[in-house]
Amino acid sequence: MELLLATSPPTVFDSDSGVRGTLPGVPGGERAVSVLRVGHTPVVLTAPICSQATCDPAEVFVYLGLSAPRSLGKAVSAAPGADGTSVWLIRQDGPDLCRLEHVALTGVSFGRGTVAACRTVVRVETSHGLLITVGGGTAETVDVLIDPETGRTVQQSPRILAAAGDRLLLGGLTDLTVLNLRDGARKPVTLPVPQPNPYVLPSRDGTLAVVDFGTPSFAGTSTQTRDLWLLNLTDGTWQQAPSMPYSTENLKHSGLEWTGAGDLVVDDGVVAAWHPGEPAWRLGKAKLSAAQQAAGVATS
Repeated sequence: MELLLATSPPTVFDSDSGVRGTLPGVPGGERAVSVLRVGHTPVVLTAPICSQATCDPAEVFVYLGLSAPRSLGKAVSAAPGADGTSVWLIRQDGPDLCRLEHVALTGVSFGRGTVAACRTVVRVETSHGLLITVGGGTAETVDVLIDPETGRTVQQSPRILAAAGDRLLLGGLTDLTVLNLRDGARKPVTLPVPQPNPYVLPSRDGTLAVVDFGTPSFAGTSTQTRDLWLLNLTDGTWQQAPSMPYSTENLKHSGLEWTGAGDLVVDDGVVAAWHPGEPAWRLGKAKLSAAQQAAGVATS
């Protein structure tokens, strides 16, 4: 299995043989790097590390695997298009002037775009709309599913944890709600582990979501805990992944991803894959060095 890790510069890693190399033409050094998957294509965002309220936009690269990555220019944030061949970008045209633009992975833009707030974070597009976060980091932060062509609000909530096919996962203090966008039905689901804002990653077919109830290190220790559960989005039932929870020192610098075959992949010292229903994780032969530990990972 080959992964693209969000190191600086990004690392192409084979789970059995080890590092294949880094992406040519992508800047390295002290930079903030994130990786997202658009269909079967990894997309990289890389920007200088900053501590200011306003930071420089990231440069967006498309990695096709056979040639040097293609730059799509700079963006404040990026999200996969529902077609699997495009991205939605928040472009910055001035200090307080931004726009939402739809761009094919080939670099072709679908029009000039529309005006958007520069604090808007685009997250993912589904057949029901584009999920965005508005006013991130402020008391007015809200998650909104919009029609990107008209700007019309489809759904709005203080915390939309994820969008998966026809469903939204809405966060709560002790539970979450699965909202069916086709008929408006809401199904409350009690959390197996109390946590108000867990990390949620839907499977590619939108039938399952992995929920990470990992906890950060306690004061004075480096020990952290990862605890992965699968939520069936159809019936609201939970299944804990094998060997969970476990202690780690790398919770904040490792990634989760789903493969096209429906395997859940985690990079945490080694690359491990698990297909729901199997009794145990399958471990890659190659170990990740500390320099390769990254919070983002993408598979083809």
